[in-house]
Amino acid sequence: MKTIHRNTLFPLFIVVLLFFSCKTETPQNTSISVLIDVTDERFKDENFIDENLPKFLSLMKLDKESGGYSGGEIKLSLINEVSDSKSKTIKIAVGENGMLGENPLNRRDDIKRFYNEVEQSFTSILGKADWGTNASKIYQKVTRECIKMHRTEADRKYLIIYSDMLENSSLFSFYGQNWKKQIEKMMTEPEETIELLAKKGPSLPDLSDFVIYIIATRTSGNDEKINLCEQFWTTLFEFQGASVTFNSGLEI
Repeated sequence: MKTIHRNTLFPLFIVVLLFFSCKTETPQNTSISVLIDVTDERFKDENFIDENLPKFLSLMKLDKESGGYSGGEIKLSLINEVSDSKSKTIKIAVGENGMLGENPLNRRDDIKRFYNEVEQSFTSILGKADWGTNASKIYQKVTRECIKMHRTEADRKYLIIYSDMLENSSLFSFYGQNWKKQIEKMMTEPEETIELLAKKGPSLPDLSDFVIYIIATRTSGNDEKINLCEQFWTTLFEFQGASVTFNSGLEI
């Protein structure tokens, strides 16, 4: 029978330790801002929260059951006829992982508390929202939120917008006479459009570290507008450097 000497075990221990250290994911700080348009009552549905909250956690590299050590914040506010509105922000600190880090069971409990607090906040804000209004200042609300997120030092920044994005304000509109001609003209010169909008409201900041998800409701009645709307907003956001996904559901 072979005898394994101490001087053989020690290098083996070092190799194993380095292997697991390399496999450990570095915790990151993630900022998620969720904007919900009150003109679309689909987002009022009670299943909306259950379907989307786990996806928000996934973007943060967190899970209620398996845990995770990344941290950050989830912020919720509404898009309505006011250019800025009340919001609620829930935070969870980045945890310490590795052999000398935080107990995984304690960390999982922290994540469950975080999830429950986010769920309660969403339920409260959406329950009190004035659903079904006809006007929404989408550009100003989104731009103000982008400015706030731009100032944060998060490793990852996600802006998630639940809206048809059909602006209907004094800035521009997807309604009324000649709306299509106006929108197409604005798309041809995105730099000029952004400068013009900045004179009437806040200026859209650099979005090179942003990932933007836009979740819109399509119907047979609005499909043409949504198609042009997707081109319009994607053109503006990508011109400012963002990565943009426009879809009917949050797919991550």
